[in-house]
Amino acid sequence: MKESGGGLPLDKSGTQADRGPADAPAPLHKCAFDHPETRAAWEKARSKAKRGRWIWHALYALSWVAYFVLFGNLSSDNARERAAGGIVLVSFLYLILLYLRRDVMASLKRIRRVLEQHPWQPIPAAHRPAGVRDVMGVPVQLRYREGEELTGLMSARNPLRRRHWPEELEHGAWYAGEVWREGGARTRGFGVLTVPGGGELLEVSRETAVRR
Repeated sequence: MKESGGGLPLDKSGTQADRGPADAPAPLHKCAFDHPETRAAWEKARSKAKRGRWIWHALYALSWVAYFVLFGNLSSDNARERAAGGIVLVSFLYLILLYLRRDVMASLKRIRRVLEQHPWQPIPAAHRPAGVRDVMGVPVQLRYREGEELTGLMSARNPLRRRHWPEELEHGAWYAGEVWREGGARTRGFGVLTVPGGGELLEVSRETAVRR
């Protein structure tokens, strides 16, 4: 048995092994990003991320305008201290949101890099194990071929909704990326998951904070 360019096993004839009945045929593009539905899903996610960033910029700017207007009309020192404390809190929350948005954009860049380097390959299942938590996203195990064991625990997340898990993935998925191996190094942007036919994109990482 050998491996494909995307890292998944091939049978002796050089074609993909038999998949589950719920799987749709993967597109025959050299890289997954050439698939029109995949490219559209990535661009849609990026647009949402950018739109959300500008909304927070505008709200933060308005909060400073409101602060200066209120500060000029407040007569007591106590009220002015409260206003100053409020703007400090707003600034702190704004910095947290900036960090989160930066993390979202970094995740989207890693997803695109994987999609540009690997083709889509159908796999029988992407399983979310019960009784396991992942603080960075959703714990996941992949089954690359029918009859094979599930991989070790990894982390999957939608950059915009990190806790969201499409249940359809349990019955078949498209995967692009590296093959999980025991003892491999922790890395983000290890692979990408989506439902057969294309849809929302989930980044798969070996760097995961999983606990039972």
